[in-house]
Amino acid sequence: MKIALLRQRVTSLGGAETTIGYLVRGLAAAGHEVTVYGVEPAAAAQAALGPGVAYVRVPVWGGKTLRLLTFALNSRRLLKNAGPQVVFSLERVLSPQVYRAGDGCHREFLTRRAPYLNPLAQAAQWLTPFHRMMLGIERRLFTSPGLRRVIANSRQVCEEIIRLYGVDPARIRVIYNGLDRQSFHPLDPSAAAALRQRLGAPEHGAIIIFVGSGFERKGLTYLLQAFSSLRDTDSHLWVVGKGHSAPYVRAAVRLGVADRVRFWGPVAETAPFYQAATVLALPTLYDPCSNVVLEALACGLPAVTTAANGAAEFITPGENGAILDRSDNVPDLGQALAAFLPQGRDPQVRQAAARSVAGLSWEKTVAQTLEVLQEAEA
Repeated sequence: MKIALLRQRVTSLGGAETTIGYLVRGLAAAGHEVTVYGVEPAAAAQAALGPGVAYVRVPVWGGKTLRLLTFALNSRRLLKNAGPQVVFSLERVLSPQVYRAGDGCHREFLTRRAPYLNPLAQAAQWLTPFHRMMLGIERRLFTSPGLRRVIANSRQVCEEIIRLYGVDPARIRVIYNGLDRQSFHPLDPSAAAALRQRLGAPEHGAIIIFVGSGFERKGLTYLLQAFSSLRDTDSHLWVVGKGHSAPYVRAAVRLGVADRVRFWGPVAETAPFYQAATVLALPTLYDPCSNVVLEALACGLPAVTTAANGAAEFITPGENGAILDRSDNVPDLGQALAAFLPQGRDPQVRQAAARSVAGLSWEKTVAQTLEVLQEAEA
């Protein structure tokens, strides 16, 4: 099968880039001809994708709004010239045959985000050129007669697509993200203790870990507030990921917890941080299905997140984590953290966490994705 896979960026450290890496390598290893269409320089993209995968750079220009439009238009032109193939997009574009909605629905994101904004900002977000362009392309995508299959990475996203755009449920397949089992797994207590020492963790204090880029959307402000309310003053908060940290450093100072909050920045390997921590906290405003939660659970770490995160489908409250009704529910967030700080290293809790995602693997995700692509080709 000849497969054209669309994703603007493939070299970053985010969850989407991790997903595309496993997908293209898995599809290529299965003997299919895979070509990735993106916007990054060919040398960097090719190095990230590895051998056996071709790469075509799509010309784009302007700011983020115009780049969004020109990628959609120019990728369509290049694909038309390339001849028959299955067009599989991980980006909102105009006419793929298969679309993987790994970023969820932009319309749903704006709706969920609105309550956290002041009235003026609520109105403005629907009128900005970028959001209007994104919504227009998203609607065009889901209503295109050429769209044969949609892959949703959670039941949450599947339900959003049906509710917002009326897509026939028979054309949607829920395929969860996979997990790298060699990297994400629990450590025995002695190995975990040695890892904590190597990372400079406090000898006795528990560690709450936050992993994610885009601190505002991921709810870091509310986590800092909840952290400052904890009676356990020996606990520490580690923040891992790319983001503008200065406002949050100032918030930690203002809340009196700066000496117990550490900003690590983006890291190439997140598994050691999960394995050294006590509990994951991700009070996100909206996430289609956060890889962070799946990876933390796989490492035996209980996870606290929100009902707006598709990965909450893997959490059984009280057993392997907690689910908040809202990102800004600071009292409930503090209560959930207080409950899991003393029991986050408990063997039963850790086993429940790892067991909840035991059925996930990248091999399974690639195989299920290939089935969908073959359906679209038929």
